[in-house]
Amino acid sequence: MPLTTEDQLIGEIDDWLKKYLSTEILSAGRVRRGLMNEKWIIETCKGWLFVKSYHPGRFKIHDPEFRGKIENALQLQLLFYQSGGLCPEPLMLEGRCMHILPCGRYITVMTRCPGTMVPAGIIGERKMYSLGRAAADMHAFWDSAATLGFEVAVPPEEPIWRLSREEIERTWEVSWDAARNSSDRVRNAMQLQKAILDSLGDEDFAPLTAGWAHLDLWADNLLFEGDALAAIVDFDRARYSFPEMDLGRAILSGTLSGRGFHKDAVIAFAEGYRKVRPLPPGSLLRAIKYVWCIESFWWIQPSLESSSVVPVRFAEEMIYTAEHWEQLDALLGGI
Repeated sequence: MPLTTEDQLIGEIDDWLKKYLSTEILSAGRVRRGLMNEKWIIETCKGWLFVKSYHPGRFKIHDPEFRGKIENALQLQLLFYQSGGLCPEPLMLEGRCMHILPCGRYITVMTRCPGTMVPAGIIGERKMYSLGRAAADMHAFWDSAATLGFEVAVPPEEPIWRLSREEIERTWEVSWDAARNSSDRVRNAMQLQKAILDSLGDEDFAPLTAGWAHLDLWADNLLFEGDALAAIVDFDRARYSFPEMDLGRAILSGTLSGRGFHKDAVIAFAEGYRKVRPLPPGSLLRAIKYVWCIESFWWIQPSLESSSVVPVRFAEEMIYTAEHWEQLDALLGGI
């Protein structure tokens, strides 16, 4: 497929808005975050919208099965919004939240939420409390949605991202072989990764409780107003998996800085979550370790030192967690 220019995309989005929403673009500001997908905050005659164009090089977007998973995720987002959840409202047309332009690009259009992002690692206690409560609201609603008759919330047979020792070991071997010319820092991180993997028992590979999860609950996908969460955004990855992975990802992203975990913020997050759903002591520690077992093999790669800011942040989280693996229980195990 030939590349589509930004001007062409904006023109076709404007035509789409005129045709289906009876409005037009007054201004469009590019949101330069994320990888490859084009995003805009758009001012129209009827208010503000957020528009995302799915780049064919970022997702296998022309694979109907893959596209169906994103469509399902967007409809889960819509259900959460309709329940009073803190998120944008995807605009549905003819039963779908993904729409195709004449150039062949798929887009999603949704309301713009207020709020600003807080950099990773410094989301304070009150904000983390608010985030914990919102995450629990999201998980609780999705758990109930299938019983309420919402077809998009009916779980598939198996959750994704279930841990497999054999698969992780194969992944590590491939990466280690590719890292033969990498820096000492990368190879040391990978050796520590392997040492932790070898130390894990069968109980560490036991699946968490399955359910619908956002699966990308990190700082860039959170908007705050003052000390309160304003919105969770970017639901494209939402799948039937393990909701506790959202908790581990939120803790790593929100509370881990160069000085370590901000324990009071971790406690605040747990307290917020427990206002809505049970969270037995030790759950957050297990969630963080489960996230590490999956994500560390994504982010600690031979190409780490040539990566952009976001992958490096994730890799630093994985490296810090590995370096302090033996201390995590004393620090977070009782929360």
